[in-house]
Amino acid sequence: MDGVIHWVYEGTIVNRALVDEKLEEIVAHVRENEVGALAYEYFLNEDESILTIYERYANNQAVLADGENMQPHIYFFDEALRVKKFIVFGPVNNQVKELLKGFGAEFQTPIAGFVR
Repeated sequence: MDGVIHWVYEGTIVNRALVDEKLEEIVAHVRENEVGALAYEYFLNEDESILTIYERYANNQAVLADGENMQPHIYFFDEALRVKKFIVFGPVNNQVKELLKGFGAEFQTPIAGFVR
């Protein structure tokens, strides 16, 4: 196991027009500005009422950089979605916990396993 931090965020869509308008812009913003973002993916459930986001970061510093980088887009998560579940996996430090707990994060610490 390594210092990688990842999470699954699940939100009920409350403003589909905003989701449709901003998603590609947000993804491009992260791709261009965050070298520590290893994965950044959005998914819709079958009836398109739930948006699931999977994010994977190299380490705590990359998560903190994401927090800074996403400031211009933070409104999206308040206006477009209502959090249902936000589970963070990995060895997060206190700064990352403080940043993410405001979004309703639940933290889980790795105890066994591997990634190939």
